[in-house]
Amino acid sequence: MTLPAAIRDSIDALMGDLARLGGEVAWLRRANEASQAENRALRAENRALRAENAALRAENAALRAKIAELQRRLGLDSSNSSKPPSSDGLKKKPRIPGSLRGRSGKPSGGQAGHKGDTLRQVETPDRVVRHEAQACLHCRAGLTASMERGVERRQVFDLPERLIEVTEHQAAIYGCAHCRGVTRAAFPEGGASPAQYGERVRAAAVYLNVHQLIPEDRVAEAMNDLFGALRPCPDSVANWVRGKAAALAPVAVQIAALAAQAPVRHLDETGFRVAGKGQWLHTVATETLTHYRVSANAARCRRGSPAASQSTTASSLTPGSPTSSMRCATPIICAN
Repeated sequence: MTLPAAIRDSIDALMGDLARLGGEVAWLRRANEASQAENRALRAENRALRAENAALRAENAALRAKIAELQRRLGLDSSNSSKPPSSDGLKKKPRIPGSLRGRSGKPSGGQAGHKGDTLRQVETPDRVVRHEAQACLHCRAGLTASMERGVERRQVFDLPERLIEVTEHQAAIYGCAHCRGVTRAAFPEGGASPAQYGERVRAAAVYLNVHQLIPEDRVAEAMNDLFGALRPCPDSVANWVRGKAAALAPVAVQIAALAAQAPVRHLDETGFRVAGKGQWLHTVATETLTHYRVSANAARCRRGSPAASQSTTASSLTPGSPTSSMRCATPIICAN
């Protein structure tokens, strides 16, 4: 049976639509598979980003904690930690004006029972200046030496107008009448050149430089201003200090030995700079002795000794130990 042409055309159109729809379905399936693959990739990327974000958060927290610790350390000084005052450097806090002590209720000045001390007169003054009156204070009559009934003494302690004294040593030169040889008398020790400073002037310069910590050029200026000494060269002051240090070397050794034998002593270690290089000043002190020494290696000198700035027993500083043998240190000043 033959179908009408119209029906056949409809069937052909439907078959074409089915073929077209099949192609669209296949394309949609491929697009869906691509979308699913992209979705899986995005999910994996999202998980990776979440993990990275968690790691960054943890690292950020660790860095914040580290910054806080570093800021805390930067804020430490001798007033809020165990660091020594010498470590404050230029960041040292200014002194708080006024006293931090509270009121005690006691009157100001010397307290009851306190043994006072003041300048007292001496029995034999260096110079006595008499002052005499010519007329009576009451009737203006004349006064004579026979009318004197006593003396009221008042003493003034002062420096002499001229503090420096120049002594000329003259050594006689003889011509022997027997052999015609020439003999010169010997000069005293310390008179090696035509003009030089004496031991007391040198001792004063060493004292100002070493004990009062005045630089050499200012010592020379002070010697000129205070004593009237022709201004010495700063190099001369440095040479005097070196000479006195060499002369006192046996004393330094003796003080170190006595301090090492003391049953209780104080040890201190302070860092400072010499000619721009880090050095360490080590101090050993007893009730009557103090020994200073300089070392470039702090750890070597501390080995075998207790921590600095504390009182210790004799076991910490005995002859032969690294601290007492001074293999890494040089004695510089001895006091007390």
